[in-house]
Amino acid sequence: MTEAHNGDPRIVGGHLALDLVNTVAPRVPGGSEHHEYLPGPAALLAWAERAGVAGAEEARAVAAAWSAVPSSAAQAWHAALEIRESVYTVLAAGLPAAGTPGIGAPGIGAPTAGIPAAGVPAASSPEAAPGSRPSAESEVVAALERLGLRWAGAAARSALVPGTAPLVPGSAPPVPESALPVPDTAPLVPGSAPSAPEAAPGRVVHLLVGTSPALLVPDRLAHAAVEFLSTADLRRLRVCPLAEGGCGWLFLDHSRNGSRRWCAMADCGSQAKARRLTERRRARRATGVSG
Repeated sequence: MTEAHNGDPRIVGGHLALDLVNTVAPRVPGGSEHHEYLPGPAALLAWAERAGVAGAEEARAVAAAWSAVPSSAAQAWHAALEIRESVYTVLAAGLPAAGTPGIGAPGIGAPTAGIPAAGVPAASSPEAAPGSRPSAESEVVAALERLGLRWAGAAARSALVPGTAPLVPGSAPPVPESALPVPDTAPLVPGSAPSAPEAAPGRVVHLLVGTSPALLVPDRLAHAAVEFLSTADLRRLRVCPLAEGGCGWLFLDHSRNGSRRWCAMADCGSQAKARRLTERRRARRATGVSG
C-alpha cells in the first residue's frame, strides 16, 4: 500500500467500473501484497454510497435487507469482489504494451493470470494442466464468463418502466451517472463522487437496475462493468505508474493532450515529486555539490 492511499480511496477512475477496480492498493497484476479497501460488506456499502452506486435511502434499505438475512451480505460482498477482479483481469490482459502510461508500459508487469482478491479465489482454467498456471487468454475467458453470469442475474432483477411514469416509492432509481461513459469534455475531479442524474425529459423508458435491495450493489456494479467493457474507449485508459512510485490504479485520461499521468496529483503525483527531490538532494550531498 502506498502512503498516498491511507483512508478512503479516492474516486478518480472516471467510471464506476474503474473506481471499483481501484479499491485495492497497490494495484499490481498478479500481486498479493495489497491493502483491501473492501474487507467486508459494511465497507462495501459505505464505498458504494460514496461512489454514487446507492443513495442514502437505498443504502439504508440494503443494510436492512442484509440485517434481515445476514448471509445475503456475504453473498453481495463476494459478488462485488468477483466483478471487480473479473474487470481487472480483462483489462490487464487486453491492453497493448504501448509508450503511453497504460497497462503494459515499462515498469508494469506483464498481465498475470490468477489475480487474487480478498475472498475471491483465482479461477482455474479448464485448459491448464494440473499444477500449472492458466494462460492469460483462458483467464480472460473465465473472467468474462463470471462477469456474464453476474450481469445476467442483474438483468433478470432489473425492470423497464415508462419514461413518463413516476418512479415507484422504494424502487431503484436509474443507473448512476458513474456507470455511464464519461464524455471527452467531462472534467475529472479527484475525490468527487458522481450523483445520480435526473430523469431525462421525453425518455421512453427508464432502466431500473437493482430492484432487489440485498443485491442492489453487485447488480449495479455488474451492469456498470459490462457497459464499460463494451463501450469504453480504451485508448484513454491509463495506469498510475508503479515504476515511478504510483499505485497501479486505472483511470480514463480526458486531458486535452492525453498527458494525465497520475491517479491524482495530490496523492501519488505529489509523493513521487517529493521522492525525486529527496533523491536529487542525496545525490548532490554524495558528490559534494551544494544546493
